[in-house]
Amino acid sequence: MMAKDRRYGTVKNLITGGFIKSFGEIFDILPKSVVARDLGMNNVRFSKLIANVDLFTLKDLFHFATLLEIEELVLLNLVHQQHLAKKKSKIKK
Repeated sequence: MMAKDRRYGTVKNLITGGFIKSFGEIFDILPKSVVARDLGMNNVRFSKLIANVDLFTLKDLFHFATLLEIEELVLLNLVHQQHLAKKKSKIKK
């Protein structure tokens, strides 16, 4: 297995420090392609999931939380924040 990308640690620190408030912000630091590879999925599918977080499986999210070394519930909360924001923006339209 390859060494884990050091940016996972950076993202973990930003999440635990309260600087990352929604799921999408993770990918400002950690490239989608890196995460997609580590989760064993292709980039196109992963990008689709990021745009529609409700399509993620819990298994994939739990695996991602493990890669980030954060509690699963913390990651689920970030995903939920993004889901709510998307829902609100759809209501406004």
